[in-house]
Amino acid sequence: MQSSHIGILGAGVVGLATALHLQKAGYKVTLIDREAPGMGASFGNAGLFADYARLPFSKFAMMRKMPGMLLDKTSPLSMQGSYLPSLMPYGWEFLKACFPAKYAKGKVALKSLQELTRQTDQELLDLTNAQDLVKAEGCLGLFATEEGFATAQQGDLQERRDQGVNLEFLNANQVRELEPDLADFHAGGVFYPDTRFTVSPVELCRRYADHFTANGGVILQNQVQAVEPGDYDVTVRLTGDTVKYDQVVVCTGVASKEILASMGIKIPMVSERGYHLTLDIGAKALSRPVGWLDKAVFLTPMDGGVRLAGTAEFAFADAPLNPQRADAMLEHAKVMLGNNPSIKSTWVGSRPSTPDSLPVIGTVDKHPRVKVAFGHGHLGLTFAAVTGKLITECVQGQATSVDLTPFSATRFA
Repeated sequence: MQSSHIGILGAGVVGLATALHLQKAGYKVTLIDREAPGMGASFGNAGLFADYARLPFSKFAMMRKMPGMLLDKTSPLSMQGSYLPSLMPYGWEFLKACFPAKYAKGKVALKSLQELTRQTDQELLDLTNAQDLVKAEGCLGLFATEEGFATAQQGDLQERRDQGVNLEFLNANQVRELEPDLADFHAGGVFYPDTRFTVSPVELCRRYADHFTANGGVILQNQVQAVEPGDYDVTVRLTGDTVKYDQVVVCTGVASKEILASMGIKIPMVSERGYHLTLDIGAKALSRPVGWLDKAVFLTPMDGGVRLAGTAEFAFADAPLNPQRADAMLEHAKVMLGNNPSIKSTWVGSRPSTPDSLPVIGTVDKHPRVKVAFGHGHLGLTFAAVTGKLITECVQGQATSVDLTPFSATRFA
């Protein structure tokens, strides 16, 4: 058994996966979060283990579209006006990440993570007896027009195929055979046969947490006030308490930016809020996640209803829910389903998004007892298990299974 005591800050899916890997390696582990496990951003995702997501968002074609998207109230992109100053460092780094050489390196880095995701996901599902929460029915991404579909086939979809993603192009009739209850709003799309999804992201987190505590792990529900690295340990100041650990892993999503800033490390990460609506779609049914890629929304069949998830709203993490965003998403769902679904619940949460679309994973150079695992953006669920494996290798002082240079906390310095 390892004698070290590791403190993990953040009990979202990334923190939980990291805790399980470290516990399995023999470490004593304590998880700290102000909320119950899985109740932050992890609660609200679209539920996809997105094996196809291997392209950074940072490209000039996307940058050219952004002004028009921000002016269009039905587009998937919006911004809270008062958040603009906070976006400036992010915007500058986004611009730099768009240059071809940087974009190409980003693709290589994302692929390196993706090549280990299926194996590491399965290890955790087997470990926690959570396979019943995951379905392997593939995933559909649809386009409203022939022109948009053709452009994607020659662009992003071809890039993904070149990266080894298993995908098939389907015409409208083939889509109808797979999902007969969809409306005829599309010209066809792409099918990813290897993509899996969970029917309950929060129950998956609970299953991970239950296994962790059943095997001696401790979960503290408290607010982290400060992290103070030392030569021999790391002090974590909580509300009403102070604790020390041999090493600490920062997995606190958007809040990680402030924690790293206190150590002199500036990360141009932003709060990119995602919404979901839980829908009752009546007599209709879906067998798998279906995305309308033009509008960046996904319908995923889950326990308790169909989850409509999507949008990217740059806004303060504590900003109130914007009903216009939820209304726009519901209109998209009406077009996709050809009926008027009822809303069972509405949710908003903040993704920690980096300008180059790469998470921040590894050891902090100036403070080797501090590890970082945040900034996964839209891919927290997808990269949680592999991140946990890589952080465990860092804690053990081993060579990591993936080159972590592209994910360094100091890459924006």
